[in-house]
Amino acid sequence: MARINPFKPTAGMNPPELIGRDEILDDFIEALENGPGAPDRLLRVSGVRGVGKTVLLNALGDVAREYGFHVVDVAANAGFCDRILGALARNREVSSLSISPSIPGVSLDSVGISKSATQLGQAMYEASCNGGLLITLDDIQDAPLDEMRELGNEIQLLVRQGANVAFAFAGFPASVDGVVMGETLTFLQRAKHVELKRLMDFEVGDSFEETMVRAGKSVAPGVADALTAAATGYPFMVQLVGYYTWQSASRRGSDAVELCDAEKGIATARRSFDSMMIEPALRHVSGKQLEYLSAMARCGTGPVSFGDVAREMGVDSASVGTYRRRLVDAALIEAPAYGVVSFAIPYMHEYLLEHVGNKMPSEAVFKKALFMGNRVLVQIACQ
Repeated sequence: MARINPFKPTAGMNPPELIGRDEILDDFIEALENGPGAPDRLLRVSGVRGVGKTVLLNALGDVAREYGFHVVDVAANAGFCDRILGALARNREVSSLSISPSIPGVSLDSVGISKSATQLGQAMYEASCNGGLLITLDDIQDAPLDEMRELGNEIQLLVRQGANVAFAFAGFPASVDGVVMGETLTFLQRAKHVELKRLMDFEVGDSFEETMVRAGKSVAPGVADALTAAATGYPFMVQLVGYYTWQSASRRGSDAVELCDAEKGIATARRSFDSMMIEPALRHVSGKQLEYLSAMARCGTGPVSFGDVAREMGVDSASVGTYRRRLVDAALIEAPAYGVVSFAIPYMHEYLLEHVGNKMPSEAVFKKALFMGNRVLVQIACQ
């Protein structure tokens, strides 16, 4: 009988095991039990792509539901306040709310549905009185400031009233910092900051073996170590290498995962990671930003200095500061220490060297990047 693959390498999909986040969830559970005013009821979660922000928000929601809370999960793109109100209005406890157009002169067939902050606040208050309310807001980098201000104001008022409410929002590090530092959103500065990092190798290795054994396959010696090294502590890559390794063993009709399966699974996962994570992340970078990334790749695998990257590009460090900052804001690179940068996404270094090439900046300029399907074609024009 075929055994179901336990790994789930789909963006935002809950994995079979949430690795390395036990302390965060335990603190949240205690906050729900301790009632309004507990600090872990307000969370700001930051991290780069694929590090598990959405999965953590899902897990917080699962915990809150077990405690009888109403949970509203929304993405932070435009219109999220309307979506929160709509979700609450669909709930039976607040079904009496009206969200029909209310601005004088607006006809019923208008595309937009107007609402007031008091409608949103009233809906949130009623939900908090009927078991509790958790709102999770994902991809904060896409949030319109006026909507973020509106939701923040309503949550602040509920907190002041002692309502049974919790709020967690997540996004790229620079975006989360930008939201809480806004002059009109100082209340959110008091939200507890949870920065998601890469996982520890021992946690990943144990998880690989336990997950596969629980799902019905034995694991040969060395398999977990190989998969752990390939995953580099990156939660999304954990799911990818696990999925394709399991798939390889299943296609052989075997209930044992062997090293040959790990080797095949890792190779397939690397190709999938390029198309699912790296290429979409590069899709919106400018030519100069791509040139900066390529220069970083040529400087080596570890953290590299600002000056070394600039010299590799043939310019002074100050002239490329804007590109560096924008790449940090987009969570493509990180600044782990003063004066140095590193890639935020694993295997970006290898990908750039392979697809962009090893041309020196004095010999080439990046003319344009064309993204076709799952392949990146970078045309380089020689001077």
